[in-house]
Amino acid sequence: MQMSKNYIVTIKAEDRPGLLHLVTGVLNRKLIPLISLNAAPTDIHDIVLITMEIEASEKALQPLLYKLENIIEVFAVDAVPAAQASCLRAAYFKLDKAILDTPVKAAIQKYGAVIVNIYADGLLVSKYGSEVAIRQLYNELEGPHLLGFSQTGLIADSALIGHSDEEQSSVISLAA
Repeated sequence: MQMSKNYIVTIKAEDRPGLLHLVTGVLNRKLIPLISLNAAPTDIHDIVLITMEIEASEKALQPLLYKLENIIEVFAVDAVPAAQASCLRAAYFKLDKAILDTPVKAAIQKYGAVIVNIYADGLLVSKYGSEVAIRQLYNELEGPHLLGFSQTGLIADSALIGHSDEEQSSVISLAA
């Protein structure tokens, strides 16, 4: 039995209603777990970049990529092992205001997090960065002052049009 690992899949597609439904439908039919999903407009009119983190075996990955490529709105599909991808996320930490009176408050500055809102009894802190950096901040803030945590989907480094030779060696590409 082949072991599953995490992959970052990027899809460049024409932005149309129902596109995400088609993409997630392919994942559901193939029973591929979806860990993270992000869709964002690009600077090219009507082109959207969809970034997903999935868990799949190498054997299941290639047929999945072909199915995604066959969606009429899709221009290109790329996949790279998550460990090799340059991906960033945003995270929000809801903290008890009392944290400001403890040494733990230094972690906010240490990890480059920003206080984005102050409430009567709490703070909303945001951190933008790699999953590792966000996890490190979470570990330092974990305790009685951490009231809530949320992390967004990821955004991967992906060329909108074409690939360099260097990218081709590390990325499984299917150009439509």
